Amino acid sequence: MKKIVLICLALCLVFSIAGCQQSQNISTENLLPVDARAEAEIRQAVSLMLDREYIAQQIARGGQQPASTFVPKGLTDADGSQFYANTNYFDPSQDAYEENFAQAMQTLRKYYAYDEATGKFLNFPTVQYLYNNSDAHRAVGEYVQSVLSGVGIRVELENQEWNTFLNTRKQGDYTLARNGWVADYNDPICFLDMWTTNAGNNDIQFGKGDHAGQAIYSLDLTPYGVDYRVENGTWSQTYDVLIDTIKQEANSQNRYAMMHLAEDMLMQTGCITPLYYYTDPYMLSSTVEGFYANPFGCKYFHNARVSGKTDAISVCLASEPDSLDPAFNSTVDGATLLGHLFAGLAKWSLDEKGQPVVVADCAQSLPEGTLESDGTVTYTYHLRQDLKWSDGQPLTAQDFVYAWKRAAADTTGAGQGYLFRVIQGYGTGELAVDAPDDSTLTVTLTSPIGYWNELLALPTFFPVREDVVSSNEAWAANPNSFVCNGAYRMTDWVHDSLITLEKNENFYGAADVTMEMIRFFLSDDANNMLSNFKNGTWLVIDQVPINEIPTLQKQYGEEFVIADQLGTYYLCWNINADLSPK
Repeated sequence: MKKIVLICLALCLVFSIAGCQQSQNISTENLLPVDARAEAEIRQAVSLMLDREYIAQQIARGGQQPASTFVPKGLTDADGSQFYANTNYFDPSQDAYEENFAQAMQTLRKYYAYDEATGKFLNFPTVQYLYNNSDAHRAVGEYVQSVLSGVGIRVELENQEWNTFLNTRKQGDYTLARNGWVADYNDPICFLDMWTTNAGNNDIQFGKGDHAGQAIYSLDLTPYGVDYRVENGTWSQTYDVLIDTIKQEANSQNRYAMMHLAEDMLMQTGCITPLYYYTDPYMLSSTVEGFYANPFGCKYFHNARVSGKTDAISVCLASEPDSLDPAFNSTVDGATLLGHLFAGLAKWSLDEKGQPVVVADCAQSLPEGTLESDGTVTYTYHLRQDLKWSDGQPLTAQDFVYAWKRAAADTTGAGQGYLFRVIQGYGTGELAVDAPDDSTLTVTLTSPIGYWNELLALPTFFPVREDVVSSNEAWAANPNSFVCNGAYRMTDWVHDSLITLEKNENFYGAADVTMEMIRFFLSDDANNMLSNFKNGTWLVIDQVPINEIPTLQKQYGEEFVIADQLGTYYLCWNINADLSPK
């Protein structure tokens, strides 16, 4: 019987046979085939169905601004204006929502059977929506599910704990997933270079799997003085080339124009659905002084005091970090931990006005580069004297050389090696970084890079020691094997519960580090975080239940902080997911 019913329904949908449930109300004529280009248009249409004003005001509730671009508010363009404001992909305002929705429906009706009577599509494939454990992320997923189910698109929600979620998304085992990216430095390229084929954060799978062979993209760089033009090329022949060209371009006007072109290519795929520009809501106890955060969401407790005391502070920023190997971290909470455990050539600090600024760390200073005749730029760094690892062994310039070459050579797609594209020799196995002696490091960039010092402050550019890494594949997951060079050392890691850091007496600046111990509790349960904040157990928390935000703002005043943050909350589609009618 089941088989007969299915056949009857199929005949009704395809041939509109009389007697099958109001066949005259079902639109199936002249439907277009769903190919790669059509899938891009379909993804864009689904994006227009989402009310960003509602999501920002009624779900996120943290002062977020509805987003229509991937590059967020706050990053500047060539002329100093806002990069995002110079682009117009669609109007995300409430006033435009009805028109956006109607346009989306018109687009989808070209590809899927539509029942006029119910206002629903009958053969849109089921969408699996992946998100990590969090009230806020679940609420966004439920909203997406509700909106799409209203037009007949079934959405199945799947939540996973943080580490599993990151790995699932990275492997491309999803259809649609929640995502977010916060700037590593103040330049739009940090939102654009993550989507090259072999980039560690290319969760959309651009240039991978079936998409690797899809020759549907065009690129013309001749307007920018580059002799390169291709029609109907693959992702690697177009987008990858574009990003490489941007990273070698010395002319600022051309460079920013090409970055707009790169974002155009991303948005035309429909794989990125921006929802809102981030803010950074967190709770900070009034008993805490000396705490600060940078514009990218990393928080620092080196000089914190709790009611004037410096023995210990307990905080909760997120759940179990995916990795505390500097080469493989891609999260803000992981970067916060690594910022306490390691020291690079540069670091974030506060200037005399209390503003975040990059200053020298292991390097004695941050010198200007030397422009060479071939357009490359060479930097020479002199390390501080008597730098040591947490186990007391000397730290040398060769440790930086090893760490950078290791991170840049990663071929697993798990790391952040693409950040080294700006260094000459990237991808050839001959990265242009060298240690003439134990206290001197030289590096040659392909062209002048205005954000180079900010790169040096990223965990990816922190040193690691070869004998530690090569002798134990899991060295970064166990306090007994974890060797670092920063202000703190790891003394305990109860996985999924607590990471304890204690002041590292072998750190060159130990005398200036006031807080003796930091307990990073691990949780992604916003209710649990708030409960522990209220009872005074955790003095800084990075999440709160979204339904509590209005009350917390009234009751806690300045202890409820909404800080600016350079980032975008978005949904991402797996570009290899099949969206053909089912």
